Amino acid sequence: MRLRRIIWKLILIIAAFLIALVIVLNNTENTTNSDEFLTILRNTKEDNVVVTPGEPPPKMHLLDERKPKPAKAQERQLLNLTNFEYMVDNYSCENYKKELMAIIIVTSYVGHDELRSAHRNAISQAKLSEMGMQRVFLLASIPRREHFITQSQIFNEQQRFGDLLQGNFLEAYRNLSYKHIMGLEWAARRCSKAKFIIKIDDDIVYDVFHLKRYLESLELENHELTTSNALLAGYILDEKPVIRNEQNKWYVSPEEYNFNVYPSYLSGWLYVTNPKTALRLVDQAYNTPIFWIDDTWVTGILREPLHIPLQRLNSWFSANPDFLQCCVRDLKKANAMECEFYVGPNGGEAKLLIEFLHNVEKCYYDECLKRPKEQSIKNTCVGAVKRILPDHGNAEIKMVSLGR
Repeated sequence: MRLRRIIWKLILIIAAFLIALVIVLNNTENTTNSDEFLTILRNTKEDNVVVTPGEPPPKMHLLDERKPKPAKAQERQLLNLTNFEYMVDNYSCENYKKELMAIIIVTSYVGHDELRSAHRNAISQAKLSEMGMQRVFLLASIPRREHFITQSQIFNEQQRFGDLLQGNFLEAYRNLSYKHIMGLEWAARRCSKAKFIIKIDDDIVYDVFHLKRYLESLELENHELTTSNALLAGYILDEKPVIRNEQNKWYVSPEEYNFNVYPSYLSGWLYVTNPKTALRLVDQAYNTPIFWIDDTWVTGILREPLHIPLQRLNSWFSANPDFLQCCVRDLKKANAMECEFYVGPNGGEAKLLIEFLHNVEKCYYDECLKRPKEQSIKNTCVGAVKRILPDHGNAEIKMVSLGR
C-alpha cells in the first residue's frame, strides 16, 4: 500500500512538471509572437531600411516574382527592370472624354489605404472630373513584412475606385525612384492629352482649387511655357549639401554621388509639370545611373543637363502642419479668413486633408475675407505642445509661438 502511494505521488509530480513545462513553452511562444508583431508594426513603413555604418547601402529591391501575373500583363521595361509590368493597370485618361487639364499622380505606399481614403473623401474623382482633372495613386508590390494588406484588397480597391496604378517592383524607400519614373512615364505617354501633370505625396495636404486657378492663369498668361518641354514648378531647394554622416537617414556615400552639393531641385511634396517635360525627364532617366533620393534625382540630377529652369512657388508651402490646422479653425469661423498656405504635411493626421479641402473650398466662391498682414498665420497661429510626464502624471500643456 505504501509503495502504491509513493508511485501515485511520483505520477502526480511528473504530471505537474509536464503541465508546468507546457505552460512555460506556451508563454515563451506567445512572447515571441508578440515581439514579432511589435516588430511588424514598427516596420510597416516603406522607409525602414537599415544601413550599418561602414557598409554599403542595400541594393534596390527589384521585381517581385512571388506575385501571380495578371492575365493581361504586358511585359515592358522600367529603367533597368527588364521584366517590369503593371500588376494593376489604369485607363483613367483613355476613358476620360472631356478636355483634361491635369492628371494628378500621387505616390502612395501600398499599405496607406487610409491615406488614399482621405484623399477620396477630401475630393471625389467625380468632382475632380468636373474640374477637368483625374487622380491616380502610384503603388508598388506588397513587401514581405507587410501583414496588414493583401493583393486581393488592392484588386478590390481598384474595382471600387479605379484610381490605382501598381508596378511589380517591391515597395521600399530605395525604390521610390522607380515609382516616380513609372508615374511620370505613364502620365506622359498614356495621358499625353493632359495639359499638366501634378505630382504629390500621399501624406500632403494641398489646395486643389488654388491649383486649378493657378493652372488656368498660367495657361492664359504664359501659354508658351505651359506648352513647352521645360515646365517644372514647385518648392525649389537650392544647392543643398550632400549628407555624409552615416548615422543620418539621408546619408549618401561618395560612390552613390560623388559631388558635395546637389543641383537645385523641387520638393517631391508637390510639383507641376506637363507631359512634354515629363517625357524628357523619363528619357534622361533611362540614360542615367539610378539615384535613390527620387525628387533630387528626377527634378535635379536628371533636369540639370537638360537645362530646364525651375519655377519658384516656395510661398505656397509650409512645413508646419499646425499652420494648416489654424487655417481650418479660421475657416470655420463666421468671418472666415483665407489661408495663406496651399501645401503642407498632414502631421500624421489623415483627416487634415479632408477638413482643409472641405473648408477652403468656400474661398473660391468669394465667401472668405482677405487675410490682413497683421493677421498672418505665422503671427497668430499658436500650437499646443503636449508633454507626457513620467509614471502616471498628468499631461502638461504649454502654448508656444510657431515658426514656419
